[in-house]
Amino acid sequence: MGEVDLTMFDAPDDWRTALRDWARSYRAALAAHPHLVPVLAQGPGRRPNALRLADAVFGCLVDAGWPRGQATRIGALMRYFVTGSALGSFAAGFPEDAALYTADYPHLADAHRLAEHRRTIDEGAFETGLEALLDGLELRYRKLS
Repeated sequence: MGEVDLTMFDAPDDWRTALRDWARSYRAALAAHPHLVPVLAQGPGRRPNALRLADAVFGCLVDAGWPRGQATRIGALMRYFVTGSALGSFAAGFPEDAALYTADYPHLADAHRLAEHRRTIDEGAFETGLEALLDGLELRYRKLS
């Protein structure tokens, strides 16, 4: 957790940008140490770096005007999203045997090629999900005002 960049929370321009930058850094750190993801997914426990991370995210959101309860739920949501994306690869989960898909799964005729594009697909899925999540939070934030 010490590898996760938290500097975006020092003087954030806005909560959305800070969360985006943090989520990317968090995911990169988890991707570098995938065997730790199940342990870290359980929460911060007594780990100082994990507690600093939770404090930074929560503080940014509260300082931006989110109610404390909402800030807690958003922090949890972001952690679920990032750790979930780091647990495995969507693309690598498809066997490379083209014959497997031909008869029974016609919509997956090209699925055997996913593994060779693993990084692009998985990173694209993360970025798509991150932006969708932040868009939804932005709508909720506007309702607070």
